[in-house]
Amino acid sequence: MNATLPAAKRIGILVFEDFEPIDVWGFCEAFSIARFLGTDYSPLPKVPFELVFIANVDGPESGTPPPVRSYKGPRVAPDVFRNQALRQGFDVLMVPGGAGVSHLFSDARQLEAVLSWLKQMDKSVPLMTSVCTGAALLAKAGLLDHLPATSNHQALSWVAQQGPLVLWDNVLRWVDAGKYVTSAGVSAGTDMAFYLVSRLAGRAVAEIAALTAEYGWHRDPAQPIYYPPQASIS
Repeated sequence: MNATLPAAKRIGILVFEDFEPIDVWGFCEAFSIARFLGTDYSPLPKVPFELVFIANVDGPESGTPPPVRSYKGPRVAPDVFRNQALRQGFDVLMVPGGAGVSHLFSDARQLEAVLSWLKQMDKSVPLMTSVCTGAALLAKAGLLDHLPATSNHQALSWVAQQGPLVLWDNVLRWVDAGKYVTSAGVSAGTDMAFYLVSRLAGRAVAEIAALTAEYGWHRDPAQPIYYPPQASIS
């Protein structure tokens, strides 16, 4: 049966110092636990998705990136350097949020480097996504201009300053604008990830993945968990 299954879609995840842990790990879980219909977990079958961590630095052609620290949390061992990722095929690229995003914006050289890289990746990656304030980087790169998008509702005032031409939404938990899919903060990124599993591999695959993860997936982005008073862009 495995011989007839499609090739795994490659999910690239950018990691930088002080990224928010749940932005990455929650997003990863939806894809890593997903399985093709009719397959199980043991022995390990052919799977729908391959996850690749991308370090936010350039490096040698054959080198391995050093670990990257999340915000007050564990480190992750990236698979490839940023420049190596440019020569590899990806079906999805995700940019997380967290304190590290504001750190990037405070360093002009680092910010310009990551924005240039995102613009290059945008030319070949069919689906660009973000969790939380990662949308600020996509917006600053001009990728979200004139499109609907969202970000962490508590930080939306600041994020909106990075993309004044973006049609920001301060209620939805995630926004699908076709090539660009953005989510609100923290756990909203996990909800978006299960939605993307559904979009890329089918609703049945996503439903089984959520059940296996024992995760309370909020399937309707227009029905927020709460309507926060801080969801203002004024």
